[in-house]
Amino acid sequence: MAVNPEDYSRPKRDRFAAFASLRNRNFRLYAFGSLIATTALQMQQLAQNYLVYDLTGAATAIGYVSLALGFAILVCSLAGGVAADRLPKRNLLMSGRLGIGLFALFIGVMISTGLIAVWQIVVASLATGIIAGFTMPAQQSYVPDLVGDKNLMNALALNSGIMNVTRIGGPALAGILIAAFGVGPVYYIKFFGYCIFAVVLLFIPIMGKAVASAQTGNSVMKDAIDGFRYLRSDRTLLSLLIAGLLPVILAMPYVNFLPVFQKDVFQVGEAGLGLMMSMVGGGAVVGALLVASLTNYRYKGRVLIISGLGFGVALALLGVIAGPNTFIPSLVVLVFTGAFGTAYMALNQAMMLTITPPEMRGRVAGLFMTTFGLQPFGAMPIGILIDAAGAPPVIASFGAATFVFFILVTIFMPRIRSL
Repeated sequence: MAVNPEDYSRPKRDRFAAFASLRNRNFRLYAFGSLIATTALQMQQLAQNYLVYDLTGAATAIGYVSLALGFAILVCSLAGGVAADRLPKRNLLMSGRLGIGLFALFIGVMISTGLIAVWQIVVASLATGIIAGFTMPAQQSYVPDLVGDKNLMNALALNSGIMNVTRIGGPALAGILIAAFGVGPVYYIKFFGYCIFAVVLLFIPIMGKAVASAQTGNSVMKDAIDGFRYLRSDRTLLSLLIAGLLPVILAMPYVNFLPVFQKDVFQVGEAGLGLMMSMVGGGAVVGALLVASLTNYRYKGRVLIISGLGFGVALALLGVIAGPNTFIPSLVVLVFTGAFGTAYMALNQAMMLTITPPEMRGRVAGLFMTTFGLQPFGAMPIGILIDAAGAPPVIASFGAATFVFFILVTIFMPRIRSL
């Protein structure tokens, strides 16, 4: 009997496996709208940090603005998680994007009329944080509704990649616009970008089901308590949440203080700041695509820990080498900082939502978003220390602390290693 060699051939590898979720029409629409809105957001974030530092000359002021945003997210995200499990996520997202866009329009008008003051930016950041706290859990848990469980990790990683693609062109474009026209137009771009995202969402049908408690009359408080009980009962999920908490406080705030490096350490112009953010974004895209390709990889927990260790090392190295004559080498380090940081955060979030049942994903996403609300609580002391001792040694110290934290995770959290 003749043997057909094709019977023993290996299955063909899908060269586009990292982009599998984009075959889904609804996810493509969502990704398109997210790309536009997040590009505008990245531009505005750079512009805001630049504007605050230009108005005050103090890194601490950047911390105040970040604290207003983060405090509001911290307070509201748990309620937002409950809302995401009880209400149509698409409608929450649409209203949230429009609300945030209006506050961006307000700040743009204040800048254009010469009436801008730091307190207005703080108030707008507080209001934006309230809206984001109520709607970001819906955004995080909406992706599983669009693609289903099979492509969940791939879609979440691609979503993170899309967000970070915008770090490449967005900040660079913002730097050019600021140098040519000032900060105001960047805020107008954010307003229009968020409006476009809201319109795109109209073309996606309402998907996902509300939890039974929303239909039987259970209170919002009971739903929130049920979310905490579920988290406490699932030790693996709890370990992932804790492992995602400290890096957000110790390491992620470094992005807010890149204007300090640009102006006081590297002594380059606004376009240089845009280039720094673009390097972070380029590395972040690589990190996100790596996670997107790990759908069938067995040892995701090990990749998670290695990414965290690499993030700490890269951040510490940035602080060590940064100086007036090391702009180019520092750009290279920023690529690795963005890659490791994004790989860690994207994989951590994807693993959390993958092991969470659909009826709990909104509340788990809300708990996850509280970690981002805590980021400014790291940014505030970092800003104070930078004003006292300079940016490079402070960032190096926090990078080293991040590295030590992941050494401890490796030793004392075996559940993560085994994932």
